[in-house]
Amino acid sequence: MASENIIQKVHAVITQVLREQTLRNVAWSGDGGEAYYQANFNHSRSLAALASLAEDDVSLCHLAAGWYRAHAVMPKGTLAAQSQHLIIICHDLSAKLLDTLEKLQQGRLEAVVLFLDYSRRYVNKHPGRGSEPWFYTYPGVFAQARGLVYAPPIECDDFNGLNRALRSLVQKKGLKILHVLGPDKQPEMSNKSHDNNSISVSSPSKNKSATLKASSSLAPTFEELALKYIAFDLKDQNLVSCLWTCHKDPGPFKSLRNRLQLTSIDGVILQAIGMAVCGIHPLIVISAADLPKILNELFNTASFPITILLTDAGLVGNQEEHPSSANFHDLAMLRSFANIHVAVPSDEEEARSMLLNLLSAPEPGLLRLSSSSTVGLPKANQARPKEKLCGRCLVEGSDLAFVCLGSVAYHAILAAHNLKTWGFKAAVYDMAWLNPFDTELLQKAIQTGRLITVEEHSTIGGLASTVSEYLAQNDLEDHVQLRTVGLINTIDSPNLEDHGISMEELTQQAKMILGFKEGEL
Repeated sequence: MASENIIQKVHAVITQVLREQTLRNVAWSGDGGEAYYQANFNHSRSLAALASLAEDDVSLCHLAAGWYRAHAVMPKGTLAAQSQHLIIICHDLSAKLLDTLEKLQQGRLEAVVLFLDYSRRYVNKHPGRGSEPWFYTYPGVFAQARGLVYAPPIECDDFNGLNRALRSLVQKKGLKILHVLGPDKQPEMSNKSHDNNSISVSSPSKNKSATLKASSSLAPTFEELALKYIAFDLKDQNLVSCLWTCHKDPGPFKSLRNRLQLTSIDGVILQAIGMAVCGIHPLIVISAADLPKILNELFNTASFPITILLTDAGLVGNQEEHPSSANFHDLAMLRSFANIHVAVPSDEEEARSMLLNLLSAPEPGLLRLSSSSTVGLPKANQARPKEKLCGRCLVEGSDLAFVCLGSVAYHAILAAHNLKTWGFKAAVYDMAWLNPFDTELLQKAIQTGRLITVEEHSTIGGLASTVSEYLAQNDLEDHVQLRTVGLINTIDSPNLEDHGISMEELTQQAKMILGFKEGEL
């Protein structure tokens, strides 16, 4: 989270820019909006009143759109009917907000949305290569895929740049998004240094070959972004060589050049052992559907540092493909290997950190990637101990706990915030590792007395089974209520929502475990 000083500085700059351009039709909720309306008497009082009613950015956009349309139908010649530029101030670009903006643009709403990225969540600096900002495809690709105009990030300290960008955008048609960055207070890091306490790792430099272009009409998946991050990190790992067995194109891994070997799944473990003996750490990339083919050979990896990157786990995003049983039960297979560390990251940044951890370990390890939509989780409330394979608490709570494995933690966070409106405090725990399993973190979750496990995997053999076994072994079954949410084999759908993994469905599960009756859900 950004500090109060950073937030106030961004608010002050935005207020100054709006004054400079005499833009009076500003919809801005929260403390920043209150300060702006108090300091600037030349503002739309009707918009100020509407902004005070907004509960979040989405409701603010709807309120501002109603204001805009009301002015559009006023009789010509009246002051209120004169063409005015509408400015909407937002504090995050969630998928829900982007969907809302897309629908509003279809209704011919003309506005500029200023996205105040206080903590520079979506922008990193490339270490050791100057201070030129670089950003990945989110949120730009999502905005452009929806037909929205997305302006590259502008530093809030660049007053003239902000003025020029805003002046240019107000002249364009449709809905426009201007990405405003909070001040950069982060120290430069060496390209070779990686801190396991932080989810953030170095990002590619901004050049023609490394910049990710938002040319696709589809949002990138968690797996796609993770692979791009990982491929970049591996450029500096000269003692790591990749064995690619997947049928799909290796994409960003081609940058490894001679350290990338396209090979068959047959005998790949033996190839990896041969590399490990020579002091090269093998990274095997295989599809979850092919995991059963190497299970027998995996028993021979106990004394070798071999890392497996498992792709296409969980749901298959392409509806033309049908997931095999291995996609739903890969973790159940892997639990039988006590000697293999199994990491299940919750977002693409954590995937990078986990892989670096596995590559430095003397034991074999596996990193599981799913093809669900990409997400970026907030940093944990509790720091992850360095060098320790453990989970983290994402949201504190005492009434119940969502115990999550993988990117489904994002939906649990949304459900926890939704439950706040009902007066309940739901905790969210990212277990992160299936093996070793963080029993200390699970014990904290157990203290709530109510657990809901969430995983992009069958509830048989994965996280749900692990938690159930722990409760049984410690005689806690009668003291802890447990509900499990996971992939349902009988449902042929690539959407998590159809398997009960969404904010709404998880909220319903929470209400049931809290004792709500059927008519009260």
